[in-house]
Amino acid sequence: MSAASDNSNTPVYSGAHDIEKGRAERIERVVTPGGHPADFSQPAIPQQHRKYGNPVPLGLTSFGCGFFLASAFNLYAQGVHTPNVVVPVLILFGGITQSLCGWWEMFLGNTFSATIFGSYGAFNLTYGALYLPAFGVITAYQNPDGSLRPEFNQAIGLYLMAWMMVTVLFIIGSLRSSAGVLTTLVFTALAFLALGIYNMAGLDGGRIAGGVFGMVATASAWWTAMAGYWTPDTTFRWIKVNPIDLSRGGD
Repeated sequence: MSAASDNSNTPVYSGAHDIEKGRAERIERVVTPGGHPADFSQPAIPQQHRKYGNPVPLGLTSFGCGFFLASAFNLYAQGVHTPNVVVPVLILFGGITQSLCGWWEMFLGNTFSATIFGSYGAFNLTYGALYLPAFGVITAYQNPDGSLRPEFNQAIGLYLMAWMMVTVLFIIGSLRSSAGVLTTLVFTALAFLALGIYNMAGLDGGRIAGGVFGMVATASAWWTAMAGYWTPDTTFRWIKVNPIDLSRGGD
């Protein structure tokens, strides 16, 4: 790491190995002011500190948007009984965005967020795929006259129950995260449970409860997202929300 010059007026830069040998005229900077390793392989490019953004607000915003639309359609808002318009939102905004956020969080070393965003990104993609003719899911459950066999609703119910169980695992892992995250996961699990019951047992109350729980999960997701997005860098200081940190409790 040492670099010397024949000109005696030029300062000599030394690395740690030179320090140990007692040849330290001047210590070479090996990290940027922000603490990242300095890269001297491209001497023509000035050294800069790299600042990474926070992908969590993006992931939670997309999660909330898809859940809001799905919940609104479950409640038959504005008289809409055909929910297909939610499919591109789930795939393009929810699925792709949350999957990318999961990979970004993994790169940043946050296994907790990476696992959750990666999983719900997959949920959005797979749920949207159920309605895409190319996957042939609905066709596989159709009678010759085009009507759906009761088996289809049972399969969807089991699908939602599986995601409810996955969400319960996330709830256990988030008990010391924040109230915003915990609330989002709890009501997401309740929404999956209620909608699963609706599909398997045909109870209309399950549909209504699932829509209501989904709306609460949406509000909680956006609450948590804005806790990290509304910062003094871009908005007024008094515009802020507190996600309520739960990590300071006992073991």
